[in-house]
Amino acid sequence: MSASSLLRNAKPVNVREAQARLSKLIRSKSPSMVLSHGKPVSFLVPYEDMLDLIETLDELKDKKLLGEIERTRAEYTQGKPVPAERLFKKMGL
Repeated sequence: MSASSLLRNAKPVNVREAQARLSKLIRSKSPSMVLSHGKPVSFLVPYEDMLDLIETLDELKDKKLLGEIERTRAEYTQGKPVPAERLFKKMGL
């Protein structure tokens, strides 16, 4: 799940409701945005979604990978074929 879809799909819940329903909220497969006086103060994210976000953040630190993604997007925009083998090699797969 992407970060933007996590935000879009988050169920708003006020602090008192979150306290009363914490057990249910943490077992939920969907994110919750905890609000205090109508303003976001916390975000509950399912464990697997959080792992995905951390992996994405780690990938964003890889300058070589980001450069390859940018190059590939430019080639794709120009209508050039992008060989998957090249991408896999750059990713170490």
